[in-house]
Parts: sequence; C-alpha cells; structure tokens
Amino acid sequence: MCAAYVVTLGPAAIRMILSSPDPLELGEALSVELMNGPNAAAEVRYNGNAEVCSALALPSGTIYTATPLSYNGCTAFHRPMTGAELIRLAREQGGSQIAGQGYYVLDILSAESAFVRRPRPL
Repeated sequence: MCAAYVVTLGPAAIRMILSSPDPLELGEALSVELMNGPNAAAEVRYNGNAEVCSALALPSGTIYTATPLSYNGCTAFHRPMTGAELIRLAREQGGSQIAGQGYYVLDILSAESAFVRRPRPL
C-alpha cells in the first residue's frame, strides 16, 4: 500500500531532524501534515523570488510552501516533487511502488529561529 505522498529531505532538513529532541515525532509530522494537515490554513506560498503568492493567483513555475507543523512549533519549507523526481526516487528504491506525489523539504525551522539569528551546527 502506498502512502498519500513521499517526503525527500534536503541537507538542512536532515540536520534539523538529527538535532531534534524527538526525530521520530518530527518525521511523523512531516509524513502527514504537508498536505491538508491541521495547519493547512496557515500555510504561506512563495514563488522562486521569495514573493508571497495568493492562493487565488498562483504563478506558473515552482511554488515553495511554508507549513507550520504540530511538532514543537516548527515550520517546514517545501515544494512539490516533479514527476521526474518521483520516477528517479522509485528507481533508486529498487523499482518499488511509491505514492503519486511527493514533497522535497528544503528546511525545517524551529519556532525560536524567528527571534534568534544564529548559525546552526553543520
């Protein structure tokens, strides 16, 4: 049985998960909250120029979304995966069947990052 969507993590998102007090809970939030999650009404969408996009007039091209997660006040920054990325992912996983859609999570920001500017450890 396939999940509703697959999640692929970028390097910054991986670092955040590995430094999280509860990486499994954060992973669970990512696996169920990026699409129609409990905070979907609070999502903000951006185009490639970091300009906020209205849900009524989404431009063509890649749209990035900031989704508040229920885990510890974190926000996930993600974009939909392309068909080619999903095919490549299925091939990399040995040809296994995967969901028809997925999200690439670029970064996960903690709530306090809105107030404190400091580099995260590499």
